[in-house]
Amino acid sequence: MLYYRSGYAGLYVHFPYCIHKCSYCDFYSVGIGKNPTPNQQTLFENYRKEFDLRLSLDPKIMDYKFDTIFIGGGTPSLANLDLLAQLLEYIKSKLYFEDNTEFTMEMNPEDISPELLSQMHKIGVNRVNAGIQSFNKDLLITLDRYNDEEKYSKVLDHLSSSKIKRFGIDLIYGIPGQTLEMFLSDLNKSIDARVTHISLYSLTVEKGTEYAKQLKKKQAKPPNEDLQLEILQTLPNLLASYGYKQYEVSNYCKEGEEARHNLKYWTMEKYLALGPGAHGFTDNGRYFNNRSIEKYNSGEFGNTYE
Repeated sequence: MLYYRSGYAGLYVHFPYCIHKCSYCDFYSVGIGKNPTPNQQTLFENYRKEFDLRLSLDPKIMDYKFDTIFIGGGTPSLANLDLLAQLLEYIKSKLYFEDNTEFTMEMNPEDISPELLSQMHKIGVNRVNAGIQSFNKDLLITLDRYNDEEKYSKVLDHLSSSKIKRFGIDLIYGIPGQTLEMFLSDLNKSIDARVTHISLYSLTVEKGTEYAKQLKKKQAKPPNEDLQLEILQTLPNLLASYGYKQYEVSNYCKEGEEARHNLKYWTMEKYLALGPGAHGFTDNGRYFNNRSIEKYNSGEFGNTYE
């Protein structure tokens, strides 16, 4: 499938907090437990400061037309939605966004509820992506993921009955101890719930992660590469039979349900990114922010352009 540039830019905001930092995760995030997320006011003030800085460093951004917003992390479903709405209102007062802008938020299964989905819908979220990874509790434990079995069992029902009609899920395959039957069970549950977008990732060992350190010390088992190969070869035809097309290495969707924001990365379109650990691409080039909440909240955003 060939995709062309849309001519529109995207906005990415990185929310860095999680209940628990998973050992395999290479994205910048900090586990804080179940306590209320700290320093949200400070964090959102600095999003605004960085936004102003980006415009001053690259005034051409003000000429961009935007058609996607993506709140990633971390765990954005822990974010204060009032503060997020205020930030976006400020950004939209300076930049042009299309009326049909795709507004995606990532969510953890433990946070998904009818109430939260309703609140997100009210601030304009029209697409959500749930990081399920697996419905199998033992596999979640192997992945070192915080999980609540009761909440996991209700996730797909909540998503399918929400006013937010575009929703996708992430699943991981090749987990030590996982079988093909386990993976297909997770996949079939998702298909039965009429998800519009499915991201299927093979478990990988990322340098510097806790998982990589555990493998080096022989304290963990490596990914099941034989299973990964079998699944990778099976998925395109299997999912095509259910009406899902493969439009990127790991992503499948129903017709017209591509993640427009993610396509910008593949088609090399511009995207403004804010937050600790965020990467952006503007007329000045590619830039990346400090992977430190402390530095970010002290105004050291990191303005390195490649």
